[in-house]
Amino acid sequence: MKTSRRQFLRTSTTLLALPWLESFAKGGTPAPPKRLINVCTNFGLYGPAFFPKQAGRDYEASEYLGILGDLRSQFTVFSGISHPDIGGDHASEACFLTSAKRPTQPGFRNTVSLDVVASQHAAGATRFPLLTLSTLDHSPLSYTATGAGIPAMSLPSQIYARMFLAGSKADIEKELDRLRRGHSMLDRMKERLSDLSRTVSRHDRQQIADYAEAVRDLEKQLVAEERWVNRPKPSVSDPAPNDGYPSPFADRSDSIGRARILFQLAKLAVQTDSTRVVSVFIRGMDDKPPIPGVNEGHHGVSHHGQNPQKIEQLKIIERLKMNAFRELLTALRDTKEAGSSLLDSTQVLIGSNLGDASGHGTSNLPILLAGGGYKHGQHIAGDPKSNTPLGKLFVKMLQKFGVETGKFGSGEGTISELI
Repeated sequence: MKTSRRQFLRTSTTLLALPWLESFAKGGTPAPPKRLINVCTNFGLYGPAFFPKQAGRDYEASEYLGILGDLRSQFTVFSGISHPDIGGDHASEACFLTSAKRPTQPGFRNTVSLDVVASQHAAGATRFPLLTLSTLDHSPLSYTATGAGIPAMSLPSQIYARMFLAGSKADIEKELDRLRRGHSMLDRMKERLSDLSRTVSRHDRQQIADYAEAVRDLEKQLVAEERWVNRPKPSVSDPAPNDGYPSPFADRSDSIGRARILFQLAKLAVQTDSTRVVSVFIRGMDDKPPIPGVNEGHHGVSHHGQNPQKIEQLKIIERLKMNAFRELLTALRDTKEAGSSLLDSTQVLIGSNLGDASGHGTSNLPILLAGGGYKHGQHIAGDPKSNTPLGKLFVKMLQKFGVETGKFGSGEGTISELI
């Protein structure tokens, strides 16, 4: 069977991309493509639980960073960093990846976002230049060069169909119906995958097996999500339980459960080289999330006003969020390719547009950069009063991605401590 690194396995309306395989790499040394995943959580992260007290490589892990545990050598944490002249309020979320100034001012016009610049550099190399995902379909993170927002996809079925299904609306519905009846697209490709496995290295055979398992898991999640969303809720006289339905996408308030599924899709998207740039927006909610120990809405406890009870509820939510980040980073680290890992070739930016959500502060942002081949394992501390422009980190990330630039937004030059 004639194969190539960018081969697609097709059957009917299915379009199944292969993971990056060393057997298809040209030249002497296999070189996986560079990838970029951006994650923004718009209600911030509680500073005293996120930031280490010491700078450098010998810092003592904070409560939240301790959750990342053995990933310490795979990430760098930043403090004293922000976009200058943004101003307060939730409107700052529109500027997280752009650094455009004063979003609350009349006549505000956004500027191009980090992910769009990266996607333009990789244009033509993948099916999708950019994948924008969100736990809710509200204001986007990604903006074009003219400042127009790029709508984000928020339903797994929508994202899955875009990645794997082709043809007319009727064709796609037929394919989804097959999944509902328990027929994986992989079942119809079993023979072709078997033929392919005989032509590649042992390492690549394991890659294909791991990838197939991930596809099956997502197919099951897709079917579960549709089943529960479309199932009528029973009428009862008792108070509604707090745990909700099994699918996070049946519960609008379960932003962390939704984020976990979007992270799985993001990982699969970069693993298959369907895209090299993904942005994920985790939106906070006014509603109370389905989390034991949390009795108020997420938005309400983020405005804690130093109330210990509210802070503890906020930390319960954010510890679960840090666990979701850990799952993403671990999944990328544990996916091997070309003698390294998917995390080694993927820069993962995790942070927020708010440094102090309680007062809508936009300085001292919680920022963490993982993967991408940097020499990680340190806390780079800027001046808490005169912050390092976050755009300088974006310049470094773009350069690492292959973009020749010395400036992005309000940042000029790079952060020299990031090696």
